[in-house]
Amino acid sequence: MLKKLIHEKIWIMGIVLIICSVLTLNSFYFISNVVQNIYYGIYIILSFMTIVIIRKHYSLKIHHGFFILFNLLLIYIAYITFIAVPLFLIFPSLLIFPLFCSEKSHGIFKFFSTISYTLLLIAMALLLFVRLIFTSVTLDKTVDSPNNKQMIEVYSIDNGALGGSTRVYLAEKYCYLFKKNRFIYSGDYGEGKDIVKWIDSNHVQIDRKTIDITFR
Repeated sequence: MLKKLIHEKIWIMGIVLIICSVLTLNSFYFISNVVQNIYYGIYIILSFMTIVIIRKHYSLKIHHGFFILFNLLLIYIAYITFIAVPLFLIFPSLLIFPLFCSEKSHGIFKFFSTISYTLLLIAMALLLFVRLIFTSVTLDKTVDSPNNKQMIEVYSIDNGALGGSTRVYLAEKYCYLFKKNRFIYSGDYGEGKDIVKWIDSNHVQIDRKTIDITFR
């Protein structure tokens, strides 16, 4: 019964996944880290379920020309979201090319789509290796604004022997449940870890630097 219901509502799952992907790529998150991690888990499960169900019940085949652009787009997304978004959100997409590529495409398209997919796998492996072995992202502190509608999040990025940096985000709160992160400052490793404060609802002080968030 559950399998039949999921099968009949597969398009709803697809829409939900698209909405979740767009929100994540636009830096919308849950304020609670626990809830956010649960959301990541649900996203991964729904993604795999959707791909497997489509593969099993529909004879969907996609031209290799599409996958050339699709694989390159995934490489770009993985690169620009390397620090901000967990890479495993992109993992389910790795199944789409081998499961849905068409056998009727021209040899040139097959060649370049295979090359782009190979580059995607290499890029994902390298980024994941760097993320797990060399890069450590730590949320040092959060500071609520005077009006409690925003908060500052200070992250330390430790790249081991390669050095590190401090990244500061402005998080706009929505309904005390969601937040939208906006990058406002980057500095040396450890900078602003201890000295971060709101001057007023529009200005933040990090060490001796004053940032006007209305222009960010």
